[in-house]
Amino acid sequence: MTTTDQTAFYVSTQGKDSWSGRLAAPNAAGTDGPFASLEKARDAMRAGDTDTTYVRGGTYRLDQTLTLDARDDGHSFLAYKGEAPVLSGGERVQGFTSEGNGLYSAKLSDANGLDVTIGGIRQHAAQTGDFDPANPATSGWHVTKAGSDGASKTSFNFKAGDIPSTLKPHDGLVVQTFDTERLTDNISSVKEVDAYHHTVTLDSPASYALRSGGTYRVMNDASLIRDAGEFGWRASDGKLVVKPEHPGSFQADGVVVARLGTLISTSKASNLTIEGLTFTDARYDGAALSMKGGHGNSVGGNHFVNVGTAVALDGTDNSRVAGNHMEHLGGNGVSMIHAADGNRIYANTIEHIGEIIKGGAGIGGVGSSNALISHNDISDAPRYGVSLKEWDDGQLNRNNTVQFNRIHHVGQETADGGGIEMLGRSGAATGSVIRGNEVIDTGGLATDANGSWLTDHKGWGISLDDLTSGVTVRDNLVKGFSWGGIYVHGGDGNLLENNFGVASRAEDAFIRVEWVPKAGAEARAQDTTVIHNLAAGEVPIDRYWKLLSPGTLTMDGNLAANGHGYGANDAVFNPGFTDSARADYSLKEDAAALSFGIHDLSWSSMGVDGYHAGGDLPQFWDQAA
Repeated sequence: MTTTDQTAFYVSTQGKDSWSGRLAAPNAAGTDGPFASLEKARDAMRAGDTDTTYVRGGTYRLDQTLTLDARDDGHSFLAYKGEAPVLSGGERVQGFTSEGNGLYSAKLSDANGLDVTIGGIRQHAAQTGDFDPANPATSGWHVTKAGSDGASKTSFNFKAGDIPSTLKPHDGLVVQTFDTERLTDNISSVKEVDAYHHTVTLDSPASYALRSGGTYRVMNDASLIRDAGEFGWRASDGKLVVKPEHPGSFQADGVVVARLGTLISTSKASNLTIEGLTFTDARYDGAALSMKGGHGNSVGGNHFVNVGTAVALDGTDNSRVAGNHMEHLGGNGVSMIHAADGNRIYANTIEHIGEIIKGGAGIGGVGSSNALISHNDISDAPRYGVSLKEWDDGQLNRNNTVQFNRIHHVGQETADGGGIEMLGRSGAATGSVIRGNEVIDTGGLATDANGSWLTDHKGWGISLDDLTSGVTVRDNLVKGFSWGGIYVHGGDGNLLENNFGVASRAEDAFIRVEWVPKAGAEARAQDTTVIHNLAAGEVPIDRYWKLLSPGTLTMDGNLAANGHGYGANDAVFNPGFTDSARADYSLKEDAAALSFGIHDLSWSSMGVDGYHAGGDLPQFWDQAA
């Protein structure tokens, strides 16, 4: 007789949905054991008083999204202790045939999208331009030309020879477009390629009109494959064609085509716990874990890899996303929209973001308030590390805190992005705080009207954009920015205090304050206070500021390592860094800056390591029993 565990259910790749689900493994007789599917465990928890399911190790290939709702309130899906269960939204493709020249093909029932992996490594969709993985930002793009009727959101002209005359629209062919400022990109199906008039027509409109000098690439046609690591769809015979880097082992390694955009979706579900799972093989245009409504949910210790957006919170409030590892994301790390208020997002590692869609963020929010974004490591993003936006549609951001994050190597493929951005179109005071962050190497990339690349272009360290007001920016390090380390763009009542700025070029200002001409004469930055900040340069700097119609301004008591001061109580002398030659910008115990009213930064509190070393937030997840 088999003893059952009445306190939890179990799911295993060795299980059966006809069993009780009360055993962690099949019994000796093979008559009972764990469930085989998460759906069965969900339904079993709904039917009784058990609220916990442990998921055993192995790969679970989902052919549909697991949906949760208010009937699942208080339930938990946890990794079994010491094991790593994997939820995959991909189709495993086998039976490839060699076509010579390193190419292999296999039949598919439907066209593949842009998410194909081999051995867990994201492959690159073949494209019209010659892509160089060592130079992903600028290689492989062609230049748009405005049509005879001017710039358009639905079409553009191209240079003769940039698109093969044999390329015809099919169900897998897409085009990715950027306007010159590269503020955001769009991916659309190709409706028409007119080889005679050199015109591409998009199936859906771009966000910005495509002027001369913008960039584009047509992707996912097998005839465009050049290099190992690329793939494309061949519509003529319905085959996926790949050029693997390791032909001898690629079929054994596994070729996977992402089919699902979302692996787990919740609607009005509250007090859920999802812990220790790996989410993988999900489309770039979806969210691997999508939560809509509900509150008090906990997402901890999970691994998101080769998905679109890792976690999307749509109106979900007072929830926690912590201790997760998010990497090789087609889109964003964590997104919040529609008053996703009071959420805590902390101690996550988020890296290699926006590998397909370029306009997103490691952590982003629109119209969401009272968020705490703390102790995260965010790196390798095409646009933002953290971005909190308030557009003109009434969705307001209030009382958000962005603190003790490490943000490195972001803003690498777009302009007007960078490390931490707040955008406040209403101009109302936000009451938000940006403190204790380390922001390094924020890039900035655009094109001019001829399509020539503009590097180090609007790569802000910390940006208070478009009337953002009432923000305290204190105790941050910004380094390796372009145009401005801390940027105040027309907002009122912002305080910049005790920040360290290290400029890499003499022409880049540590502090930049300017008005917003498009918002009218009232859009000058009023009551900006810049006090007790420390400016230095990897090269000699002339001035630490750039002021462009700044409005009323208090700027005093700042220290520059060289160059010139601005306020009557500014000073210029060696601040006393521990070892700036080795990028150690902490202050020595006897540093001259300390006697000038500047205090050292809380270096040990920054990033995930700072959280585990004693950050000011409690851990919330425990190891599965």
